[in-house]
Amino acid sequence: MQVADPVLESIRARIARVFPAQIRAALEKLTDEQIWWRPNETSNSVGNLVIHLSGSLNHYLNRNIGGVPYERDRPAEFAERRMIPRAELLAIFDDMVAKAATTLDGITAERLLDPATEPTMYRYLVEELLNVMAHVATHTGQILYVAKMLVEGGAGEDVWSKTHRREGGWTGNRP
Repeated sequence: MQVADPVLESIRARIARVFPAQIRAALEKLTDEQIWWRPNETSNSVGNLVIHLSGSLNHYLNRNIGGVPYERDRPAEFAERRMIPRAELLAIFDDMVAKAATTLDGITAERLLDPATEPTMYRYLVEELLNVMAHVATHTGQILYVAKMLVEGGAGEDVWSKTHRREGGWTGNRP
């Protein structure tokens, strides 16, 4: 079996479906105040993390790899202090996810060994994609942890299991 096809499908499933579904599930359980809560001034709120993921993926995935025009203001992602309502925050996030799905659908297994768009950081496109996936996974975990702290049942095992099962994160026969 050629490894490139399942690797690419796993990347697609996680970046465009599984992790976004987990983030949406956590946001649905939080109030706007909880979305923008931070334990201290040097920590990020869930809202900041959602804006950061949107900016990062729009830049590294959708712009660099997908060719979608985007101007990033990374410091603003972390500096945001307005309490952007959940619906508006989700609209920003969902727009990025839709573009990410389109970008990822345009990547073939044959392209995985193409030169990286960030040659000072990676040699191959597959390395960039794995880094994007790891980045989304890290911040998804942070978002789920905060939701679990703030709301009982906010991001329990069911969020992890249900989204993996429903969104194609498990390709085997796992129950």
